[in-house]
Amino acid sequence: MTFIFYGRPDGIGNRIEQIIYIQEYCKRHNEHCIYIWNNSNYRNYKCMIEFDNVIVKDKVYTEDCNLPIKSNEIFMRTPNFLIDYKFTFNIKKNIHYETIIHVRATDRLNEALSKTNGDFSNKNDLMNFIRKTIDFINQSDIETYTIVSDDAKYSDLLISKINKTYVKLIYDKNIPNYWMDFYYLTKPVKNVIMCSKFSSYSITASILGNVPIYVFPESLESNLNRYKANTFIIE
Repeated sequence: MTFIFYGRPDGIGNRIEQIIYIQEYCKRHNEHCIYIWNNSNYRNYKCMIEFDNVIVKDKVYTEDCNLPIKSNEIFMRTPNFLIDYKFTFNIKKNIHYETIIHVRATDRLNEALSKTNGDFSNKNDLMNFIRKTIDFINQSDIETYTIVSDDAKYSDLLISKINKTYVKLIYDKNIPNYWMDFYYLTKPVKNVIMCSKFSSYSITASILGNVPIYVFPESLESNLNRYKANTFIIE
């Protein structure tokens, strides 16, 4: 059976989370899904990733309009269930690094929401996460690392303080940076470090790459647990 699912209209991580759950459901029940990649004026992303059992479309087309619709409530994720996916682009040069740090700032930094919503933090929180990340890497046996971030000043700060070898990433002008960063987060490395209180972007990337994700105790106040990622705590 094939069904339709209307995806979230917000970030890439939130959409990928839904598709991860849907693929497991489809594989276990021998079904297929047409996932509507629901762009809006607020979030307008190209889809540059494909999943087995899930066809991503920008809208419901005439040939699909009589298909049943399913909702998010029926889907769950089993830890260690491997997701079958591929990006629709190729990176010609293979870049090697042992760990990748994802610094999420911008809209995740909100002083007011940080007091009521566990997925948000303030700038002081972020600076604390950055300090802990620096200490963690400097005291580890990691030799090479890289960074993806939505704010270059935080990347620069980390590079200036970490005493291991920084690996510079290569970007392709034909591929949006938000997909390049996501791709690099899924590479088979020792770990992903979520240098924020919460980011579905790095969490779902770690799930796709089957890579441990390192987070902070404060992250346990967020929606992190529902993802069932392979999580370790940086104290």
